[in-house]
Amino acid sequence: MSQTWSSLFIQTHDSPAVAAVLRDILEERGYAPYDPFPGGEGTPPGWSNLVRQFVAPAQAGWVRVLGEPVEAILPEISRRLALPVIHGWLDEQDGGFVMIEGEARHTDPVVFERYLRPGESLERLRRAWQGELPVEPVAIAGGLPSEIRQLAEEKGVDTRKARNIFERIYDSLFGRLMKDAGPEEREEQVQARALVMDGGRDIWNSLSGQRMRAVAGVLALPDAWRTPDMETLREAYHVHRLRERAPRMALMPGDKQALAAVPDALSYVPVYMGKA
Repeated sequence: MSQTWSSLFIQTHDSPAVAAVLRDILEERGYAPYDPFPGGEGTPPGWSNLVRQFVAPAQAGWVRVLGEPVEAILPEISRRLALPVIHGWLDEQDGGFVMIEGEARHTDPVVFERYLRPGESLERLRRAWQGELPVEPVAIAGGLPSEIRQLAEEKGVDTRKARNIFERIYDSLFGRLMKDAGPEEREEQVQARALVMDGGRDIWNSLSGQRMRAVAGVLALPDAWRTPDMETLREAYHVHRLRERAPRMALMPGDKQALAAVPDALSYVPVYMGKA
């Protein structure tokens, strides 16, 4: 199942080594690199087996790898780096953390005790693991409805541009509806727009999402362990690459927001590889 959010966490300062090991292992399994961003050659036709990941610069002693991994190679990544690999994932049905250490796969919180924040305890980690530690709700951010976003990605449409068009259409529609509406109707229509534009919820407010945020709060993961998300980074990287190649080019609607969302996007290393 495709995962809404997925990241690997490796306790090291050597981000280039992580990227190199990831590329080497994929190449040994028949994958070849490609570059779909401005200035690159695009996605080769006929390739259906694609890996899309970014290796983040080290933060607080950790390297994060964004994007859905090839799970079969996680033990080999751990062996070559001689380090455990923590895989965190979240989708509509489930989410959690697992530690891969060589061939071993651990889901017991006691194995994560070595990564506790100062002042935290194994008992607190166990409670977080069971969903017994409350967390603050995540504010809902606007975006494309999930079905439209998925369709745009499947058709190769720039989701950033699609979102801008979608927002303009809905702003025009709701503007006309609200023109002669009373106070109660206006409030209902504002809520309706929010439900349409962002799906009405944030997956991090789901039970699995809350549990994961509680666990991460007890562990010594970087403060920004779940941000940026893959879509935000991909959009920011695209615009930063475009600006690097054509600094005088006029910005499209949404480009400024994308640039500001991840100012250091070009410090992330893309690992885009595929095969037929």
